[in-house]
Amino acid sequence: MKVYVQIVDSRTGIYQMGMIDEPVIEGFEIQNALSHFGVDSPRVVWETYSESEEYSLRVGKVEDTTKIVTVIILL
Repeated sequence: MKVYVQIVDSRTGIYQMGMIDEPVIEGFEIQNALSHFGVDSPRVVWETYSESEEYSLRVGKVEDTTKIVTVIILL
């Protein structure tokens, strides 16, 4: 399963993005992908969630930071 991640610091404008495609226990795809970027997934407050037959999309903010996280999972 491919997981695309973009992390933007809204204060500095610095961003990271990438794609993670490795075997992971089902349900832990987002947690695994965010850990590659140094983000502790329980600290992300998800504000937007959308899902279709092809993809899952989430947008959230990392608590106590100015970082915004976007995750797209191709199903």
